[in-house]
Amino acid sequence: MNFQIGCKGHRQIFFVPSLGQTVTDAYREVMRWVYANDQFAIQAKNEFSQGADGWLVAYARAHDVMLVTLERYAPEARSKVPLPNVCRQFGVPCIDTFEMLRRLGARFDWRP
Repeated sequence: MNFQIGCKGHRQIFFVPSLGQTVTDAYREVMRWVYANDQFAIQAKNEFSQGADGWLVAYARAHDVMLVTLERYAPEARSKVPLPNVCRQFGVPCIDTFEMLRRLGARFDWRP
């Protein structure tokens, strides 16, 4: 089953395949944890719920994959729900972009 999403600033509509019940169940767990966590301000919880981060964690958890983000784990965060914090809670491996590049053995040669 597919659902439609309109892109802001674009007239076209594109289709995204259903993520499946496992991802949907994982997303429900993620959102329950976020909203039950007194550490985060309600505005931070609402912003998190309106973005893609919850779905990213749910997908990674359901498919046993690693997330790559520029965000850092922030144990004292209140005004934002950091993606690495949620990943840690749900046992989802999460690294930053530079660690990903190191692990992939990326090399950049700037010589002409």
